[in-house]
Amino acid sequence: MFAFRLKIARIWGIPIRLDISLVILLLMFIQDYGRFYGPIVAFGLLSSIIVHELAHSIVAIHKGCRVREITLMFMGGAARMEQIPRKPIDEFLMAAAGPALSVALGLGAIWGGRYLPMAPVFPFDFNVIQWIGVINCALCLFNLIPAFPMDGGRILRAALTPRLGRLRATRIAAGIGKTMAVVFGVYGFVSSPKKWTLIVIAFFLYITAGNEYRMVMMEETMRMVGVFPPEPWQPADGMDGDTTDEVTISPPPYRKGRPEKADLFNEEDFLD
Repeated sequence: MFAFRLKIARIWGIPIRLDISLVILLLMFIQDYGRFYGPIVAFGLLSSIIVHELAHSIVAIHKGCRVREITLMFMGGAARMEQIPRKPIDEFLMAAAGPALSVALGLGAIWGGRYLPMAPVFPFDFNVIQWIGVINCALCLFNLIPAFPMDGGRILRAALTPRLGRLRATRIAAGIGKTMAVVFGVYGFVSSPKKWTLIVIAFFLYITAGNEYRMVMMEETMRMVGVFPPEPWQPADGMDGDTTDEVTISPPPYRKGRPEKADLFNEEDFLD
């Protein structure tokens, strides 16, 4: 999925990689904020996304999942995981961890940067630290949209799964994601001048939302024919209560020896 990636660090055993598409982000920031402030804002945003993804990853590791790597792209960050937590409460905690840390960083930067001199290139007479804080708050709000592939979509699915089952909950969150993608795309196309960046984002959101639902539908089909066992918290026959749509993924075959956090074979992307 990711090509031309550059490994820049390893944090808690998780490789951090940069995608070549980040060049577009850097050029956009230089155009908006100049050659001095542009790279600073880009670095602040990328650092914030790393922290955001690490928050997801730490909760996932605590819940028994393994994280292969974190990749930073023009579209945001992606924590590539063996699988996301299956229990609704665990998925909720993992999905909420990123936005929670983003808003904490954002408010801290806005408050802590008030003593620094202002910069004329930023709105509201903010300086660069405060503006990075504003970006973090915006990152939090965007990710809380209740639609896949944002964190809000996973939070919504976690909330609906106990009542509707995982498949129907995923269908609802994916449907909202597709609808929002269409709205974004139409708005970007009818704007003058056309907002091509928004159109690309809309296309990405639409495809990712559809892929999430198809993956869960395939898992449900395999569970119904007995390939996958039922979830530990649902009835063995999978037919009682509102958990009919619950699915699970069998553990992948690991190499012998003690595996590392990043040593995976079966992976799932966690996008922001």
